[in-house]
Amino acid sequence: GVSAGIAVRVKAEKEIVETETDNANQEEAKVTQIQAEVSEKQAAAENDLAKAIPAVEAAMAALDTVNEKALSSCKTMSKPPPGVDDVFGAVMVLFAGVKGSGIGGAITVQKNGKVRDKDRGWDAAKKAVLGNPKGCLEELKGFKETFDTGMVPEINWKEVRPFLKLEHFTAEIISGKNSAAGGLCNWVINIVIYYDVVSMVEPKKLLVAEATQQLSDANTKLIAVKAQVKELQEKLAVLVAELDAANRVKAEAEEAVRKGEGKLDLANRLVTALASENVRWKQRILDLAAARELLIGDTLVAA
Repeated sequence: GVSAGIAVRVKAEKEIVETETDNANQEEAKVTQIQAEVSEKQAAAENDLAKAIPAVEAAMAALDTVNEKALSSCKTMSKPPPGVDDVFGAVMVLFAGVKGSGIGGAITVQKNGKVRDKDRGWDAAKKAVLGNPKGCLEELKGFKETFDTGMVPEINWKEVRPFLKLEHFTAEIISGKNSAAGGLCNWVINIVIYYDVVSMVEPKKLLVAEATQQLSDANTKLIAVKAQVKELQEKLAVLVAELDAANRVKAEAEEAVRKGEGKLDLANRLVTALASENVRWKQRILDLAAARELLIGDTLVAA
């Protein structure tokens, strides 16, 4: 019947809902796992980046020891003390090819991005770095941001390494020869440390970005699966309601049939009883008729 047909559909839909609900639970478990991975990778990247903060602070503090007057006094030197020229050479290498930079714009750069030795010597330094002491300090203070925005050519960080390997390239030694150069030396050392830390963190940041994208994709899929489960559950609820209604109709019909059968049985018994009574009454009538004939006969005899 109708009820049996709906029951079959309900059973089939229930199985589908259970399957899809299981899929949704699996997707939710994946999302939870990816969330944990993203948090872990994010924490690792942030922890490593935190190591760069002291280097930046040290670099900025180093520049606090340098002032315009001290830089200007360097410009008056026809030949600097040994090692001081290396500091300015390192600064020039870092600014080479940096677009929008006053220092970078005054540096002669080869097609391969490198600066020839003669183009980063003392005379070139006096022109490029010391030509505008105030502007120079501003650019040095803003160099971190310049790097962060991707404006510093990658080759500059390779070209500065030989300077850092020089035995005399320390803030203490250079400061003993020229205080301004000592401050710049300290800045170069720490800004390179900052670059090294950030470069180490970069791959981790990419992993975080990838994991975040995976999380986004997984969440999108989970939302779709949950929506499908909700839709199926609503469809199932309608079918269950239909089944309940059909079962009620069936029960009412069966009750009506049961009551009808009871009435029919009662009627049958009544008819049977009446039929039996009819036979009895017919016999009674016959008996009365016979008695009447006998009574008439007896009366005549008695007369």
